[in-house]
Amino acid sequence: MNRRHLLIIATALIVVAAAVTVYLRLFQASAPAQAGNLSALEGSAETTRIRPADASIGQLKAAGNINLINEAQVVAHVDGFVKEVRVEVGDTVNAGDLLLSLHQEDLQRAAEQARIDLASSQLRLRQLLTSADEIELELGKLNVAQAELDQQKALQDLAAAQMVAPITGSVLALDAAPGTKVSSGTVVATLADPSRLELTVQVAEVDIPRIERGRPVDIVIDAFPDQTFAGEISRIDPFNEIQSGAINYPVTIRLLDSALDSVLPGMSAVATLKNEPEDDLWLVPTTAIQEANGATVVTVVRGQEHFPVAVTPEGLHGEWTIVRSVDLKYDDEVLGTTATFMGQ
Repeated sequence: MNRRHLLIIATALIVVAAAVTVYLRLFQASAPAQAGNLSALEGSAETTRIRPADASIGQLKAAGNINLINEAQVVAHVDGFVKEVRVEVGDTVNAGDLLLSLHQEDLQRAAEQARIDLASSQLRLRQLLTSADEIELELGKLNVAQAELDQQKALQDLAAAQMVAPITGSVLALDAAPGTKVSSGTVVATLADPSRLELTVQVAEVDIPRIERGRPVDIVIDAFPDQTFAGEISRIDPFNEIQSGAINYPVTIRLLDSALDSVLPGMSAVATLKNEPEDDLWLVPTTAIQEANGATVVTVVRGQEHFPVAVTPEGLHGEWTIVRSVDLKYDDEVLGTTATFMGQ
């Protein structure tokens, strides 16, 4: 091997040795760097208690208006003139109470005539039983059946002249006065129970899978901003509404509070549906999130022990990070702080 070849080999060896030296120095420096953040935190005495990432995270809010649950209309089923009105708007009535009545003279005459016609048809049928042929006998039976229907209709009309409350509640509207004429099919009164209220809100299609009947809801009514009312989802309408390209579904929430005297139909309100807590989902200060050996960790402090716990970040919530970890426990504290306070 000549001198030139020896020089080339020596040069190559020097380059390789230099590269190995640089690599080793970088490797030795990288290990402390990976744990540098943890060491810095472990030297700090400031800790923060973690929180379950439950109701305060991802809560669903929707606005709507308060409505009466059970509104009933009293409809006239016969024509006639009003004889007596026993209630006024705002009165409280019980189911079956008389609200108003019509003059009944003509209806009573019609009922009496129907009774006479039925008796006559029955008498005629008895006579046919002894001497009539089959066809006359069938016609007689048909006449009796028709007379029975006529009498039933006349008695129903007579009873309809007395209009009673279909439910227990308050009189919301009254469209009748003594001496005025009402026609069949006319709404003469509207009743409702003012203590039974519901809130109807529009929920986006992407949020519908998150809700279900019977789920508890917090309700804040605009007129009472400092008060929270309890409610629960009572109905999810299967028919959607499309507004500005967005698909929404009406969701009905029943108010559960017993003291609703000041709450009126039509008031605006906001319903808040909170998520159910998840056992392995937590809020930790964002400053507590560190990287060590390729993993995301937080340093947990339990008594005198300090040790890293692996977590999986799933989102931000202000100065907090939502993480998932089966190794964290309620009341755990981690190294890290926030500038603002979150209630216990």
